[in-house]
Amino acid sequence: MGADSGLWGAVVAVIGLIGVIYTGRRGPRPGAGEIAASAPAEVVEISGQLQVSPAIWQDMQGKITRLEEKVDHMTDLMEQGAEREGRLRELLRTALKVIRRANHRLAAANLPEEPVPAELIPYHQEA
Repeated sequence: MGADSGLWGAVVAVIGLIGVIYTGRRGPRPGAGEIAASAPAEVVEISGQLQVSPAIWQDMQGKITRLEEKVDHMTDLMEQGAEREGRLRELLRTALKVIRRANHRLAAANLPEEPVPAELIPYHQEA
């Protein structure tokens, strides 16, 4: 599969290169000037290479800011969930220890032991 994927990658690269050359020789598409004409003449230069209109720049900055806020919110929720899971796991381990101690006391008194609930079995080895 490795040789095949390399061959397909080369084919895709060649097709892309041909498309770029073809598009470059044809010149701009009809109607592309309409978009450029409707954009403001003022541009914002980014790192000396890319130039965009201020409206596009502000729009993208707003979207990036909103995405960053959402990611921060999701990170907070994940951290809260991890903390809650840790507390719950600890409570389950404690419950298992209580059941074990009770079963040891029952065994010492020659009484039948209580079965460990199925919910606590995954925590049996962790305790």
